[in-house]
Amino acid sequence: MKDKFANEFQEFWTQAADKVRAYMFCVCDNPADADDMTQDCGVRALRAWNQFNGTASRKAWLFGIARRTRVDWLRNKKRENKTIKSQKVEQQSKTVSEESNIKNIDKVWDAVKNLNEEYSEVIHLRFAAGLSYEQIAHTLEIPIGTVRSRLHRGLKAIKENVGDLENGT
Repeated sequence: MKDKFANEFQEFWTQAADKVRAYMFCVCDNPADADDMTQDCGVRALRAWNQFNGTASRKAWLFGIARRTRVDWLRNKKRENKTIKSQKVEQQSKTVSEESNIKNIDKVWDAVKNLNEEYSEVIHLRFAAGLSYEQIAHTLEIPIGTVRSRLHRGLKAIKENVGDLENGT
């Protein structure tokens, strides 16, 4: 029985780990921290594997765990040093390539960072993690209409922000 349990989890985690890592990377902008959070999420998911109740998809269930892992990580990171994140952002900004595609991507992600948490979280779950609207609704425990609304408003704010950056305002 344990082998079946381990094999099921391993197969599921192998398929989902890259999406979890992408979601975590959106939060911290640091590959090592994203790896640490992803590993922590995997451990938490393994421990809770037999507690899955089937009310939503396994993927939505996993991203609920990922979200709580992210919240815990952010809380701990703030306690350690409030200035570390801003220093990393400044360092990465200095090393960004001059290619226009990379600049545009950076502008978009900078705009995402400027959004309020409700909008940025939905955008991260949709585009970095690849969750469906239904899965996002279950993960965040909000109605699907709220997911659609936050996604729409967040994307609109990003578009406006990127336009302002390009115009130099």
